[in-house]
Amino acid sequence: MNTAPTEYAERREIIVRPGVTTPDWTVVTSPTVCDALETIFETCNWSERWAGLEIEEDRVRRAILTTYAQLGHAPSTDDLARETGFAPSQVNRLIAKLSDRDMVVLDHDGGKIIGAYPFVDRKTEHHLQLSGTRLNAMCAIDALGAGAMLGIDAKVKSSCRFCGCKINLETGEKGSTLANFAPEQIVVWTGIQYAQGCAADSLCTTMAFFCSDSHLESWRTKQNVEPKGFRLSLDEGFQLGKAIFMPLLAPASS
Repeated sequence: MNTAPTEYAERREIIVRPGVTTPDWTVVTSPTVCDALETIFETCNWSERWAGLEIEEDRVRRAILTTYAQLGHAPSTDDLARETGFAPSQVNRLIAKLSDRDMVVLDHDGGKIIGAYPFVDRKTEHHLQLSGTRLNAMCAIDALGAGAMLGIDAKVKSSCRFCGCKINLETGEKGSTLANFAPEQIVVWTGIQYAQGCAADSLCTTMAFFCSDSHLESWRTKQNVEPKGFRLSLDEGFQLGKAIFMPLLAPASS
């Protein structure tokens, strides 16, 4: 595992559980990724989202992610009750609290999970294969970080936001490295916006793959308003995805 450069050692972090903090600065070597993380940190109110997270909330949150990856779709209340041993009524109460923290996304009626970062039930540009299970990722960064979060290799199929050409990549070493990707000039745009307490409907819509820098610039010039964000190489996008998602299921330590 890489060690974060000394100049980034004082970057802010949030305690997820004993011995685990987010973001994971140890996988970041790029100053641009550091700046992107700091900006996302501020824009999406990460400190507020994680503040006072109960042990029971975290147990359900982790069960949602692991069960989602196993099933290929959002788990039901009964699925989570079996996984956690909690009563269905308690599961529903904790899901509601996680929704208030923007850690899960519920349907319009507020009774059913339809997404949990990095996964979502609706169709997106970003398709994942994880140990034979097929899922949709909310955005390019989510797709890049999902395998590392679970500690398994991932296959990602996406497309250039500008021209629609196919983008394919695979991770190796339990999701920790980039193994194969095409085309060779892939770049990632990490937009910065957050609205109505839901990253899925704001931030995630702005994070995309492009087949080249020229297509990223062509897309940017066609926007009605100059988009705010960061241009990242594929490796930098991978660093960002790992830094955000690896802590979500990392085991507690002493």
